[in-house]
Amino acid sequence: MAVNEDSAFESRIGKGTKASGKLNFRGPVKIEGEVEGEISGDEVMIAAGAVVSARISAGRVTIAGTFSGEVTARERVELMATARAQCTISSPNLVLNEGAHFDGDCKMPRNKIAA
Repeated sequence: MAVNEDSAFESRIGKGTKASGKLNFRGPVKIEGEVEGEISGDEVMIAAGAVVSARISAGRVTIAGTFSGEVTARERVELMATARAQCTISSPNLVLNEGAHFDGDCKMPRNKIAA
């Protein structure tokens, strides 16, 4: 993930916060609490300890917490060692770090190959 420092996240759903519904973010977002619904944005980070049940559509998604649902990423999805994901992933790039738990399906669409 390109954004690693906490100060780089423009939006945050903190520990102890529960949110549900359609959430749209223009900048990087870090989720540390509980979220249910739909999430869209450029860069979504689900922190260790977070619990998310959602449909995510973003450029880049990093999962370190517990996630269930669907992820559609235009660039990349990364499951960190602490990730517990039960989901469907669609992304051209998928990174599974050692220790990550992934139960689900993954589709890796590719650009059309030049003739």
